[in-house]
Amino acid sequence: MCRNRIVFVLLVLSCLFLSACRVVFDPFAQNAEQKEAQKENRQKADVQEQEEVVQEEPEEPAFNIDAILTLDGENMVLSGKTDLPPDTILEIKLKPYKGNATVEEIEEETAGTLNEVPANTVGIGTSVEEDGSIREKTYFRPDLSTRYRFELTFEPEGQEEEIKQQLIEQAGALDELAGLQVLKEADPDASMVHGDDPVKGYIQTVNIVKADEENGDGVTLELE
Repeated sequence: MCRNRIVFVLLVLSCLFLSACRVVFDPFAQNAEQKEAQKENRQKADVQEQEEVVQEEPEEPAFNIDAILTLDGENMVLSGKTDLPPDTILEIKLKPYKGNATVEEIEEETAGTLNEVPANTVGIGTSVEEDGSIREKTYFRPDLSTRYRFELTFEPEGQEEEIKQQLIEQAGALDELAGLQVLKEADPDASMVHGDDPVKGYIQTVNIVKADEENGDGVTLELE
């Protein structure tokens, strides 16, 4: 009899112990934890993606062009050095900024431009000398009270066949040169040469402010 009581007491104590240790399942609490964990994972992924974007550097071009532009009243003198083959043709364009464009918008590259000044007014492009220098050339600055964007471009596919072959020997396929940029989007109606393919190459630019503004005259500017 005594033994039965002891067994009964032990069973009661065991039940009480198990009840005290019982884990209550709360689905709402679990969902909240899962959402919080997912939120933290998304935040970590966003931070990692931003860091990767910041660390990614633009591709270095296959060829270097170090050009400068000296402003002297109505004259703009282009010169410089490059490792492009001799006789490579470099083209230039002069585009006026819209009259309401501010200096800040021009520096931030958000200002709009008008149609480029015709080549028969400003002058045509230049070429590369035997020693790797850019043939010095003077261009006409039409209006000292207008701000301009001066562009120097190199288009591999637009070169003579002999130059193309030298470019390929130095750096590989012309359409796969490191650092290529799209100079002009595909426009089959505007080009008999390129058809519906975009025009690719390298471009360097410099902003020209009004002659009476700071660095608007009597200075030498680096193209970038």
